Amino acid sequence: MSVGLRSYAVAVAAVAGATVLAFALRGVLVGAVDLLFLAAVVIACGYGGRPPALLAAVLALIVSETVLGPPSVARAAVFAGIAVLTVSLYSRALETRGQAEALARAREDLLRREQAARADAETAGRAKDEFLSTLSHELRTPLNALMGWVWWLRRGGLDADRQTRALETVERNTNALAQLIEDLLILSRIVTGRLRISLQEVDPAAIVTAAVTSLRSAAAAKSIDLGIVLDETGPIMADPDRLQQVVWNLLSNAIKFTPQKGRVDVTLRRADGHVVIEVRDSGQGISPALLPHIFDRFRPAAGRRPSAGLGLGLSIVRHLVERHGGTVRAESAGDGHGATFAATLPLRAQPAADAPESAPTPRGPRLDGLRILVVEDDVDARLLLKDSLEALGAVVQIAASVQDAIETFEREPPHVLVSDIRLPDDDGYTLLARVRAAEAASGRRTPAIALTAYPRVEDRARALEAGFAMHVPKPVAPDALAAVIAAVAGPGDALP
Repeated sequence: MSVGLRSYAVAVAAVAGATVLAFALRGVLVGAVDLLFLAAVVIACGYGGRPPALLAAVLALIVSETVLGPPSVARAAVFAGIAVLTVSLYSRALETRGQAEALARAREDLLRREQAARADAETAGRAKDEFLSTLSHELRTPLNALMGWVWWLRRGGLDADRQTRALETVERNTNALAQLIEDLLILSRIVTGRLRISLQEVDPAAIVTAAVTSLRSAAAAKSIDLGIVLDETGPIMADPDRLQQVVWNLLSNAIKFTPQKGRVDVTLRRADGHVVIEVRDSGQGISPALLPHIFDRFRPAAGRRPSAGLGLGLSIVRHLVERHGGTVRAESAGDGHGATFAATLPLRAQPAADAPESAPTPRGPRLDGLRILVVEDDVDARLLLKDSLEALGAVVQIAASVQDAIETFEREPPHVLVSDIRLPDDDGYTLLARVRAAEAASGRRTPAIALTAYPRVEDRARALEAGFAMHVPKPVAPDALAAVIAAVAGPGDALP
């Protein structure tokens, strides 16, 4: 029986019970029989609400008027009025109690949510503090090595072996800082949904080889045997920079957690219409409890020791691989048994066009005969650029502000302009606009390169829209900057 039918059945039963009691106590309850029926109405109202109570009132009125006594219109009207009033008041009381209980439940729910929100905020606060503490550690550690060896290099007195080691340490820690900044920028783009993937046909073997080559010195420093096996896979559609970052992150992670004289193997193979890039190490391994969280953000290698790093590398790997339509997985037999990371990417490339019989020889990094105007407000960066480009054969003029640059440009126009974006008196966009206005009469258009610490996609788009030929984010190696300058310089730009 449904709840509704049961409520009406209770109303009928209550009236029937009141009728039986009225007959049984008729001699005792003289003139008070209506109280029994009002009690039946209240019982029906309490059990089923207003509709069953009204049914009980109607039934009680019929019984009292037809069975228990002579009909009386006045008595019937009074009973009906009292019954309806009783039902209304009792129903209102029930509704009020229900509302009070609902408010109490809502208050408890809000309290639980507030406690959960507070716990989440406290967790987020602790995560932020831990992240900032780790970030401080990751910045200070390479800076300490840089400051120490720079002090020794300036002091002099280092023998050839120590000087070589000092320069290698400076280079390695500089690259570590640059990679740290790049990881933070990529994380920002991932969080804000602004990370862009530019797909093109690439050779995965070349990308894997480049990543392995760049990390051979790191492996050699720990006497790690670094093996590489490349199968013929054919081209795939991928973003070459992002794919190289995937391989670099996986391989550097393996080298970091592999002990001295260990082994790391990199394999590229084709499997079921996909390309698989696998990195296997003989390091400390990953415990089963930590393995499901190995790609979580802000987990420094999910508890692998040493726990140096911000815990962003593997998280970035997963995101980049998934943005390419692929998957990444980690396997380990447990602590002390090494680990294997495999990135699987779809093979969706079109057949490559035939290469021309002869290709032009790429222009080298030499800049002999080029006049270059470097605009940079930071003294150290300005002098570094000047010394580096002059060592490659260029004639370099320097300026520290937009006004200095304009005066130098008007005095002796350069072949190439290299400018920072953020300058003390204005910005690089204004500088380029004034340069273009000065060149309008002669029809000359000096190639301009934006060398800036603003590396976002929108920063690059703004620089190119403003008229810069290239957007080069800092930091950049001198030979890489020279290659960019050589690429934008005109073929006739050279001193007589």
